[in-house]
Amino acid sequence: MSETHIQIDNVNAYYSGHPALKNISVKIPKKQITAIIGPSGCGKSTLLKCMNRLIDLTDGITYSGKILIDNEDIFDRKTDIINIRKKMGLLAQKPTPLPMSIYENIAYGPRIHGIKKKADLDTIVEKYLTLVGLWEEVKDRLNSPASQLSVGQQQRLCLARGLAVEPEIILCDEPTSALDPISSQHIEQQLLKLKNEYTIVIVTHNIHQAMRLADYVIHLYLGEMVEHGPADEVFENPKDERTRAYINGTFLADVKIDKVIDTKGNQCPYNFVYAKQALHSLEKGQTLKMIVDDPTAVTEVPRGMEADGHVVLSVKQKNITDWEIVIKKKG
Repeated sequence: MSETHIQIDNVNAYYSGHPALKNISVKIPKKQITAIIGPSGCGKSTLLKCMNRLIDLTDGITYSGKILIDNEDIFDRKTDIINIRKKMGLLAQKPTPLPMSIYENIAYGPRIHGIKKKADLDTIVEKYLTLVGLWEEVKDRLNSPASQLSVGQQQRLCLARGLAVEPEIILCDEPTSALDPISSQHIEQQLLKLKNEYTIVIVTHNIHQAMRLADYVIHLYLGEMVEHGPADEVFENPKDERTRAYINGTFLADVKIDKVIDTKGNQCPYNFVYAKQALHSLEKGQTLKMIVDDPTAVTEVPRGMEADGHVVLSVKQKNITDWEIVIKKKG
C-alpha cells in the first residue's frame, strides 16, 4: 500500500446521541483519490467533516477517536485548527464563490496568509486558474464578478481558490452533484490530474463516478465501515455481500415499495414538498420511492428527509438525468 497521509483510528460520532459513525478505522493513501461510497445517511459527509474539524460547527455533535494527519492528531484540543484547515482544500456540493471578482476570489486566501505584492498575486491567480482549466476562459475578464460565471465554471473557480493556499489534501463533498454532465466531466478530469500532487478524498453517491476516479474505496453503511481497499479489488471482487449489492444496484431488491412518485421536471423545494405529502399518506415504516431529475434534489431531499427523522434507504442514479430516492417513513 502507498504511504499513509490520513490515519483514522476508532472514530465515533453522534448527532444528539444518535450514532452517525461507529468505530471507523482506516488509512487513507497519499497522492491518490479515495472515494467514500454508500447510501445517503450512511455517514459519508460526517466522516469528511471530521477530517477538517468542520464537524465542530454542527449543533448537537459529539465525537471521539483520533485522526492523524502528518502524525498530528487533529482531534487533540491543543491542535491549531486554522493550520489544519489550511492543509485542506474543500470543494462543496454547490459552488460558493466569494462576492467579489474572479481575480480576488483566488487572491483572497494568499493575501490573508501574508502575500501582498501584486506581481506575486498575479502569478498565483494565473497558476491556479490554469491548473483547473479555467485560465483561457476568464483571463480577459478577471475583474468581472465571479457570480457571472456559469455554475460549472464557479465550481472550478472554487477548486482553484482552495488550491491557492497550497493545501496538502483536497476534500470533495459531492462536488459534481449540482453540475451538468459536461461540467461534471471537467471537474473529474481536473481531479485526476491533481492527484499527482495532492491527496484527494471524495464523497459521492454516484457509483460510476467512484469507479472512474478512485484508487482506494471506503464503503460505509449505517455509520459502519463495511469494506475498504484498492478500488480495483473492491469493485471487481468485493469481500462483503453488502458492497457487492450496492455496486450492482441490487441493494434494495428485497425492500417493498409502498408508493412511487415521479417529480421529474420539478426543482427544489417542490420535490421535497411533494415527497413530504406522499409520506404523509403512508403508514409508519412504509417506503416511498421518488424519481427526480433535479441535481439539487439528489442531495437536498435526502438531507431534508433525514432532518425530519425519516430513513433514506438509497439514492441511485438510473440514467444520465434521472435518480431514484427511496425513503422509509419514520415510526
